[in-house]
Amino acid sequence: MAGEAEAKAASTEEQRYAQVALKLPLRREFTYRVPAGMPAQVGCRVRVPFRGRVLPGVVTELNTSCEVAAEKLRDLEKVLDGDQLMPEAVLQLAKRMAQDYGCSLGEALDATLPAATKRSAARRIPHVELNIPIEIARQTIEELEEKAQPRARVLRRLLEFGAPMPIMQLRQQTGTSDSPWKTLVKQGMLKRLSVLEKSEPLVPDAAEAAERHNLNEEQSKAVDRVGEFLDAKEHRVFLLHGVTGSGKTEVYLRILEKVREMGRSGIVLVPEISLTPQTVGRFASRFPDVAVLHSGLTEAERGRQWRRLQRGEAKIAIGARSALFAPLENVGLIVLDEEQETSFKQESTPRYHAREMAIARGEIEGACVVLGSATPTLESYGRAKRGVYEMLSLHSRAGLGTLPRVLVEDLRSEGKDSRVGGMIFSRTLRQMMEERLSTRDQIILFLNRRGYSPVLICPACGEVKKCRRCAISMTWHARRSRLICHYCCEEERRPELCGHCEHERMHELGSGTERVETAVKQLFPTAIVARMDADTMAERGAHERVLSAFRKRHIDVLIGTQMIAKGLDFPDVTLVGVISADTGLFFPDFRAAERSFQLLYQVAGRAGRAGKPGTVVIQTLCPDNYAVQAAAALDYESFVQQELQFRRLTGYPPYSRLVRILCESRREPEAKNAAAKIRQGMPSNADFEVLGPAPAALSKIKDRYRVHLLLKCRTPDSFRAAMKHLAAIEDRSNRNLRVVLDVDPTSLL
Repeated sequence: MAGEAEAKAASTEEQRYAQVALKLPLRREFTYRVPAGMPAQVGCRVRVPFRGRVLPGVVTELNTSCEVAAEKLRDLEKVLDGDQLMPEAVLQLAKRMAQDYGCSLGEALDATLPAATKRSAARRIPHVELNIPIEIARQTIEELEEKAQPRARVLRRLLEFGAPMPIMQLRQQTGTSDSPWKTLVKQGMLKRLSVLEKSEPLVPDAAEAAERHNLNEEQSKAVDRVGEFLDAKEHRVFLLHGVTGSGKTEVYLRILEKVREMGRSGIVLVPEISLTPQTVGRFASRFPDVAVLHSGLTEAERGRQWRRLQRGEAKIAIGARSALFAPLENVGLIVLDEEQETSFKQESTPRYHAREMAIARGEIEGACVVLGSATPTLESYGRAKRGVYEMLSLHSRAGLGTLPRVLVEDLRSEGKDSRVGGMIFSRTLRQMMEERLSTRDQIILFLNRRGYSPVLICPACGEVKKCRRCAISMTWHARRSRLICHYCCEEERRPELCGHCEHERMHELGSGTERVETAVKQLFPTAIVARMDADTMAERGAHERVLSAFRKRHIDVLIGTQMIAKGLDFPDVTLVGVISADTGLFFPDFRAAERSFQLLYQVAGRAGRAGKPGTVVIQTLCPDNYAVQAAAALDYESFVQQELQFRRLTGYPPYSRLVRILCESRREPEAKNAAAKIRQGMPSNADFEVLGPAPAALSKIKDRYRVHLLLKCRTPDSFRAAMKHLAAIEDRSNRNLRVVLDVDPTSLL
């Protein structure tokens, strides 16, 4: 009888039709029939037949009528996760992303879900490990370096890693295909194994807890002002512009306390994985319901954290840009800390900017959005000045902290005695390092370039050793004794002779963090020195270990790239040395001066954050450059005014909105012709300007030639017109040609 009742109910159930978005570059959804009794809902993932394949997709709409002929319709095969619904706000956000950034809705929706949530059970991950003794592995690497370099690269990385390594991670870090490791497995040098993906609970470091401080007047005003809009449940964007050490994090925490009291949830975005442990520790010490989402976690752990949010077990999501899509309901606050950071821009499809999408989600949720920075982007600063955002200012450091004294050292006046290990340490910087080490204070040295030397040059003919696959010089890594391309991971031995004139010795030109480390150890052999850059932080958990050791004063001198330049708070750092302020000043990018100023200002802010006074020494060959001078004066306003003059004259943001079209091909003429055809097809519009086509600054990467065009859209209407014309431009891609549409590009290289 029960079966008959179910059959009768199914027969009387109204027929439903689902609109399904697939992860394909197709800018439309597809209609499927929902079989009777199938629990399909908007926001759930389903499996559908599509052109001879079975693909996953997301249901975006359910209807009881359909215009498609019945004989053309096919049924949904299966609901993959009926209890794992995507919140309506995230679905709307994905639609907005697809519209603004020229991708398909299916691609946008796929980006909102961690990979682990797309699987119903824990998986076993393929790993490889060494199957031969370490000494034999080292000998084999030397033998393979010339005749089979990819295999040598794989062996070396496994040797450095010191444990079974996921194959996908191995491929990414060595820039190789499956062929090298498979060959090594066949030869018995490696062993393949399958490891069950672990899901370990995250335990915040107690040392990173945020002690509750009394707010000063400016902090109180900021908290109260945001609170007014929270009480009214009204969307508003705030730019929290505060000097380094002004207590922006405490402001975030107090606002979030109010949000949680109201029963609403919150999202906190940070730009660097290295900042996440400190941020998590601070927020977790105040709130018991924090979940973390960032790329430093395993896929299983990201999936576990995502499900905690989806089930309502956690109400605060903290992480990098992907945390923006946390499956939270009733979001009241979204914080974007260090909003100026370029890592908030996604470099693969969908190429969204987390700042713009955070504001979009705030509009959808009726939430307040707080953008925090000591050095806001000119776009955000301009919007605040025009009243689009509301400016909240923190002019002084919180607590006992005082702004550091900044000294600019002109390297042109330094003598030969300042050279140590082929690089310059000014007399002032060396003397101050001696003083700090004698008093057991801590030191940070900053250089935004990894490796030992970025250029290997022939002193006789000037020939530079370049990568054979990329239009870029190879970087010398002394520790590995290898030349490495930082774009394609190609490695080579150091040549004994110049390939052009056969001169006997190539010279190292310029310095990287590895060279700085060598020089510091030579100058101060008893000091404990650590380095943080992409070379030393590849292993999981490396960020946490080094930063924890530095906080516990187990490290005297910390050397690093931009990952140590912002957001970190160490009370015993009294000296910051900028080895070269000129590293990024002359990049062929209109934002070069802005980025250089931001980095210098931010790294200067690491000194003097507690009761101890701090000093910053900036070494430069260009002491008169306006970006260096403004950073030395810690004067954001003067830099902005001068930079805005240049932007106004050239029509770059914030006086326009940029769209970049990049054509890549293994055949240079094909890339040029594709770009020329796109240029010819552009409609005439007085409100936007088309530059190019022209070779990109990096004209060749991984054997692919690169040609680009740049659109400057001066009005919102012209931007919409341009996007309407370019919406399907990536469809011109084929097996040989790749066309990329990049809205609001952060790099023009």
